[in-house]
Amino acid sequence: MADPHDAIEQLVRRPWFWRADQPLPIIVVTGPDGGATEAAARLAAPFQDVVPHASAESGEYGTLYDLVAALAGEHGQLGKPVPGSFLPPPRFPLVQFVLWARRQRDDRPADDARDGAGAVGRWPPAPHSRTGQDKFKERVKAWRRARFGGDRNRRTAADFIGRAATTWVPLGTLAVWLAGGASDLVGLIPWALGLLVALSGTALQAVLSIRGSFFNGWFRRQPYLTRRRFERLPRYALRLANASDDEIDRLLIHAFCQDLRQAYQRWIIPWPSWGRGLYGMLLLEARRSGEPTERFLRILEETTEETGLPAPILVIAALPDELKDERRSAAPADLARLPALVKGWRGKARRRVPRLRMVVAAGGPLPDADHRPRLLRSRLRAIGYWSAVALLVVGPAIWAVQNQRDRLAHCGGLDFAERIDGECVGVVNADGPAPGGLFTGDVTTLIAKIDQNNASATEAGSYVSVVLSGEYSIRDTVPEDSRRAGALAELAAVEEYQRTVTSTPRLRVLVANSGDNLRQGRRGAELIRELAESDPHVVGVVGFPRSVAGVQEAIQVLHEAKIPMVGTTGTADRLGYIRDGSIDGEADYPSRYYFHAGPTNFREAALVARFARRTLLHDVAHPSAAIVQDRTPGDQYTGNLADDLVAALGAEHVAVRTPIYYSVGGGGISKAALDACRRRPDVYLYAGRAPEFLDFLRALEGKACGPETVRVIASDDVIKVVADHGDEITSLRRVEVYHAALAGRELWRRSSAAPTAFVYGLLRGGHPNASDDNLILTYDAISVVYQAANRAYRGGALPSKGDVLYELALTSRQAAWNGSSGVIDFVDTERHDPANKVVAVMKVTDAPRHVVPMVRCGLLDMDERPPADQVCAGLPDAPPSEQSGRP
Repeated sequence: MADPHDAIEQLVRRPWFWRADQPLPIIVVTGPDGGATEAAARLAAPFQDVVPHASAESGEYGTLYDLVAALAGEHGQLGKPVPGSFLPPPRFPLVQFVLWARRQRDDRPADDARDGAGAVGRWPPAPHSRTGQDKFKERVKAWRRARFGGDRNRRTAADFIGRAATTWVPLGTLAVWLAGGASDLVGLIPWALGLLVALSGTALQAVLSIRGSFFNGWFRRQPYLTRRRFERLPRYALRLANASDDEIDRLLIHAFCQDLRQAYQRWIIPWPSWGRGLYGMLLLEARRSGEPTERFLRILEETTEETGLPAPILVIAALPDELKDERRSAAPADLARLPALVKGWRGKARRRVPRLRMVVAAGGPLPDADHRPRLLRSRLRAIGYWSAVALLVVGPAIWAVQNQRDRLAHCGGLDFAERIDGECVGVVNADGPAPGGLFTGDVTTLIAKIDQNNASATEAGSYVSVVLSGEYSIRDTVPEDSRRAGALAELAAVEEYQRTVTSTPRLRVLVANSGDNLRQGRRGAELIRELAESDPHVVGVVGFPRSVAGVQEAIQVLHEAKIPMVGTTGTADRLGYIRDGSIDGEADYPSRYYFHAGPTNFREAALVARFARRTLLHDVAHPSAAIVQDRTPGDQYTGNLADDLVAALGAEHVAVRTPIYYSVGGGGISKAALDACRRRPDVYLYAGRAPEFLDFLRALEGKACGPETVRVIASDDVIKVVADHGDEITSLRRVEVYHAALAGRELWRRSSAAPTAFVYGLLRGGHPNASDDNLILTYDAISVVYQAANRAYRGGALPSKGDVLYELALTSRQAAWNGSSGVIDFVDTERHDPANKVVAVMKVTDAPRHVVPMVRCGLLDMDERPPADQVCAGLPDAPPSEQSGRP
């Protein structure tokens, strides 16, 4: 025979969370001479310590008010923690408010006013009484404050705070993610906003829950003593204090059931109801009609039938035979009320409330009380709930921290950029406008302008993307450092060219940072490669402004990715040579994907040597020269230029003294100047970098370098220093300064060739503070790439990288490009050096821009006559040993 406890266990066990809750019956146990009470107690005994449990005996409480207070009041039995449930007990804020409001009826104030005859005034005051409303307003405030005190209330408050946190901590995390966007301020604004959302949301919900405001709206949606629209809570409490006992009893039972329903409701927010696997149990004994326990049962059945909302609690009631049946009556009504009766009947039919009572007799042997409920399933459900809460509270926080770390590592969430050694390396505007705060000063302003142009290009529909690769996070610069000026000039050049493109396809410029001193060139190129693999609009890369190791590594990566490249002011002879391990570990050859917009170091050195011998030292029988060289590791430019100068000076029969070295990091420029002076050369050739040039000249001015004027010819790297400090340089009385130039607006002033529109703007004062060689060569580089893409654009189809490469190679002879730096003619050579490219030697003078051209070789325009100066005759484009093709 089945154990009755198994049936009870099936009833109190809650269905799985994806299934709806089922109504629970009222099990009425009947029997003679207290047998029913004993049987009911034995049925409930195994469960009283494992489910929310309460009991009430016949005659134990004088009124229904007292009974409900004992069950669900602030110290009620059902509100006690259940050992082993791992969940907080049900809360009864609705019941407790009604109990408090009813209690005010007996809490007459000590200073209550009396009338003229000395009689005590009305208490509670009338609901419409202004004085009564003011008094209840103060009482409601005091009651709410009291709910935050006491051990039990503090536990309740902690429970509600925890419930609120499980909702608002994830929302705060979401706010962190949404506010982060692509911003680089990942440790500041998003976290502050997320913390504000989490704390304010948790605090607000917790306070509203503890005060009861979170639940009190229910009083407007229920049928017993309904709270009116816009009725303030103190006035509603005053109305409850004035209500009849029958009205309050029905509201109490209905509120009791609603509190229980909320304890088991599937809230959209995390709530302990999701983890409850067992329903509560209520054990009642009634022996006489009308006593509180019997009245409780009767009102419970009536309110359930009237509202269609059964309570999620199993009621076991011990009743005598005469009380076992439900008292359902059908009192006759007037015929005129028939429509209302029909409407009410149809409402009951829709609610389909089953008969709650299930009557069993206590005859025969009583059930054992040693049944052991199977609790594994309910405890697993509770553990599952807390695991979900942990994921919602701790998981999002961990995710947010990890996500923010990832965002920080990717410069605020950029897909093709990474933060390396505090620098944002990679393409910073591939995902949209570059975030603010990545770079400083004018760099950010210029990139923002480029992004505005990009928006117009993408809106046009058909566009190609060209990546500008350079160094834009330059650290520890000094005014004489040409790197920042060069970077600004590159950005200004591409922005201006991009703004002038109005044909189809439009031009989108993506900015890729390779870090300070281009040290992260390899990683920057790898990120460009990843972008090009995912975005077919990317057709080429321009930039590579300096001949350093990072640029060489970047070219290697982009060569392997078969992406066309056009270099600007990087001029080392073997810049663009790549290694191929499949041929020979030591072999290298020029990349077919890399093109130069500027001349090589060898061409520059040849012109400098010729100018020094044939112009400055033409009357010196046995001229000599001293070369001051930067030996900074990884800098290919200065070492290569120095070697080329040695070779070129030898070809001009100029004796070269022992080379003099210094390094940017190690300093020693003053000693280098002293060593050069001691050698007493006829000309000083400065093959170093711009930051030390001014100090080098000052040192020469102050050293004993002989009675003659000290002639210095510097490399093209010093152009910006001369532009910024021309007055100081010309004020040096013992030093005469010249420098090489790859491009410049001043070259066009003394030419018969008509200037390009860009140069015309420069001659009229455009970009007055820019570094001319970076500005003009970058303008030409992006022009060449875009024109190649434009020629390859056919029938609305995007040109491929191979198409652009093919068109670049065809930029030669009659199809050469009249650039702003001169004619760009790649003459089909594998090295892709521009043939007969413009290069010049400038003298620092008191002229408006402090320089005048002394000699210029190469054509500014294809229709221009070649310069008649014999210094330019046969000036080589590259070392003879490197004119051969691929090994």
